[in-house]
Formats: sequence, C-alpha cells, structure tokens
Amino acid sequence: MWRVKRSIRTYRDNPAWHHYRKTAPPEWVNQFGVPGHPFGTCRNHARNVLEGQVRGYPATLFHLAAVRKGGRYGTDVNMYSIAVLTLPTALPDTSVSTGTLVYRLRSDPLPPHAGKPVRLPSGRRPRMIKCSVDPAFAELAITEEVVRMTADAKAGWRLHGHHMIGWISGRRPYEKIVSLAETMTAILGELPASVWRAGTGDRSSGER
Repeated sequence: MWRVKRSIRTYRDNPAWHHYRKTAPPEWVNQFGVPGHPFGTCRNHARNVLEGQVRGYPATLFHLAAVRKGGRYGTDVNMYSIAVLTLPTALPDTSVSTGTLVYRLRSDPLPPHAGKPVRLPSGRRPRMIKCSVDPAFAELAITEEVVRMTADAKAGWRLHGHHMIGWISGRRPYEKIVSLAETMTAILGELPASVWRAGTGDRSSGER
C-alpha cells in the first residue's frame, strides 16, 4: 500500500500528468461502456484518476472497485488498476482478457448496447476470454502475438468506441499502470493499417 501512496504523490506533482482527482462521480465510468469488463454490474468506484499521455495517446489511469450483486455478503468487490487510451477513431467493440482476471465479475465482456458478441476460441494457456461484435475485425486484430502480449502482461483490454480500456488485478502503483498502457500501445501497433483506414469504427450495432 505504501508503494501506491508514494506513487500517487510522485505522479500528481509531475507536470507531465496534468490532472489528478482523488475521486470521480459514480457515473463518470459510464463513458467506458458499463457494465462490460472490467466494471461491476451494480456500482463502480473510481479513485486516484490521473490524466496525461502515454506514447502519444491521451491516457487516463485510475483505481477501480467493481461491485456486483452476489457473494457471501450480498455484494462482491473486485479491485482493478485501469488504463484508458483515447483513440483517433472508433473501433468495433472487442475484448481480450486472461480468464482469471474477469471470472469473478460473472458478467458479459461487452456492455449490452454494444451488440451481440461473437465468442472466439481461447486456443492457448492461460485460458483467454475473447469476443468481438465484428468477426472480420477480430480476425485481423486478435493475432497470436496480441494474445501472447495480453497473457504475458496478465491483463485484459477492451475496445469501446474511441477508447481502449486495459486492466490488471489489484490496486497498483501508477508505474505498473503506465506499463499496462505501454503494452496497450504496443497492441495497437500490431493492428494492420487497413483496420484504421477501413472505417471499421462505424459501430453500426453499438452505442448511440
């Protein structure tokens, strides 16, 4: 915990990270496609919101308590560290995650308004959860290298409109979340140029 507190002090005073908030309103996270992974189905608490840039992408980092109904005490809380990158264009709703990261959420990977997801085979260990509303996009985007990078980072990520949302377990120092964001930029770098040019971000079945 002391590492997290020290990290917060360091980053919030760093001029490269221009905006820090200790808490965010509960509805603030809705812009990222709630209740898709990794968000809870009944409440979400975002803390230590930090905004800046990672490798040229506008980035938002925060700690998330994702709450769902169920569990021994009536609700179950899952803690994540989140990185969100803002993309130059919208891409089809897609999700890739190590299974252990999202198993306890007991929820669908994509928000209901995203459209009907096509489940993709895991094909490797650790078990991966993969789906997309656009199978043609998924075939281009979710390569073996992308899956390997996600698994090696023990992470998950999801495309939602102009956002790429990434998560790792627990409440981590910002250094770890920045590393996650850098992995996300590397994954984006694996996408073929045709994905960005073809207007696949139309999201005709997605959110309005």
